Amino acid sequence: MIGETRNEFEKNQEAFINELNGDNYIKVPLVGIFSAGKSSLLNVFTQKPNMLPVDTAPETAVAYELHYGIGECVELYREGKLIEEKKLNDIAQLATKPGDIAMVYCKSDPIRALQEKGIILVDMPGIGSGIERHDAAIFNYINRGSSFILLVDAEQGSLRSSTLTFMEELSQYNLHPAVLVSKIDKKPEADVNDIVEYIKFQLKKLGDENPYVDTVCAVNGKLDGLTNYLDSLDANAMVVEKMGGKLKKIIDAIMEQFKLRVETRSKDIANLDGKIKEVEDEITNVKAELPTNNANLDTPEKSTRDILEQVKEALIAKSTDIAQMIVDKEDNEVIKATIVSIVRSQVINSLREESEQYTSTLGDAVQEAVQHLATIEVDTGFIEDFNEIIEAFLPYIELLINAGGIWGRIAQVLLPFLPDLLNWLFGKSDEEILEEVRQKVIHKCANQVTTGLEPTIFKIVAENQQRIKTKMQEELVSKMEKVKDSLREKMEDINKSKEDIDAEISHLNYAIDQLQSIKESI
Repeated sequence: MIGETRNEFEKNQEAFINELNGDNYIKVPLVGIFSAGKSSLLNVFTQKPNMLPVDTAPETAVAYELHYGIGECVELYREGKLIEEKKLNDIAQLATKPGDIAMVYCKSDPIRALQEKGIILVDMPGIGSGIERHDAAIFNYINRGSSFILLVDAEQGSLRSSTLTFMEELSQYNLHPAVLVSKIDKKPEADVNDIVEYIKFQLKKLGDENPYVDTVCAVNGKLDGLTNYLDSLDANAMVVEKMGGKLKKIIDAIMEQFKLRVETRSKDIANLDGKIKEVEDEITNVKAELPTNNANLDTPEKSTRDILEQVKEALIAKSTDIAQMIVDKEDNEVIKATIVSIVRSQVINSLREESEQYTSTLGDAVQEAVQHLATIEVDTGFIEDFNEIIEAFLPYIELLINAGGIWGRIAQVLLPFLPDLLNWLFGKSDEEILEEVRQKVIHKCANQVTTGLEPTIFKIVAENQQRIKTKMQEELVSKMEKVKDSLREKMEDINKSKEDIDAEISHLNYAIDQLQSIKESI
């Protein structure tokens, strides 16, 4: 490698290795509503009956990552920083806040066996708890490509509306959690079997063609449903799936320049000095301003309007379900968390679509603007692949759910009127009540929540569009630098024999073949 390709490789290699070393386990969060028995089940699984706190208040629950360790202790992390460490026996004394992550190091053979397979179990805060940071913590694991397990109390008989909404959100991120029905000692076996079959039916309706649904019971130590699922996970394959694409991009970047160098050195190019000067001038221009003049690019204002309209449509589509929860007098916090799940998933999907559209349109404009450089073959194919755009949304998740975002708007416009609304509807038929509440959801929730979200969405869109422009600017400069490196190498050939040049070109072609083989093996 030479010049820009070497610099780029060294930077990408360091980032890749740091990411791989920093997260070399597959995390398997165990989620469910509060009181589903997650902590009790894990205490039985680890063969340490009193290890994890049970019956904790929602306000203090955090994520507990279970690691093997001879020196048993627990470390509390907040925003990635270690803030407290205690002996494992004192785990309940941690001064936790929602959103914290506790690293639990325990001397447990089952945990050691999982860790040797590359799997870390995580005891998660409850779904729909109403504690804002809990959903943020859960989302943190969603974005790490984890494999989720949902624990459902047999007393529920099925997946509740709020849980189904959460599962539907996960399905939009291509995640299909396993479901374990807990506390089966409280139901006859025939009833439990019916519950399992009905949950499978519910999951298939969400698009999971082959759902994993089984049973567990902490009371009688029935753990087969959990252990069988964990045994089915291939952590190595999951790491390859997660990191393989990134490694292929690094290899592609090297192959791309090798091919450019082979092509440049294999043909006659007149006025090499002039070509190099032309590229240098264009690099200066691109660094100053990305070359584009395209009226078809969406403004931040238009993209924001489009996203909010899709959010509104998503809420309206679910308005009957939300209304039914209100009529059934579900807990207000569960209703709020359900709406957040609907809005959050729609915001992320809409942002993805808007980003892809913006990138494509901007790419066309850039390609048109650099057409005059066609004689030196500046390839702008990099524009076609911007999957990492999605990662840019992660810092904004908390903005979407904090007191000034979705949570605050729902609390202000929807929850206060619920008691009066249901009293006002006294004496009407069930159908009339449901429709009246549905209309309230549409007009108060859908309209006002999207209005409240507008400043946050605009901020995300504007900053993301600028990030895309900057990224494209950097990539285009990198492409041109590689062209310049190839032209300079071509100039040096003047002082070499044809045999030496042919040997070097042959060596480059051999390297390309080897890299292609490595890429295909991933």
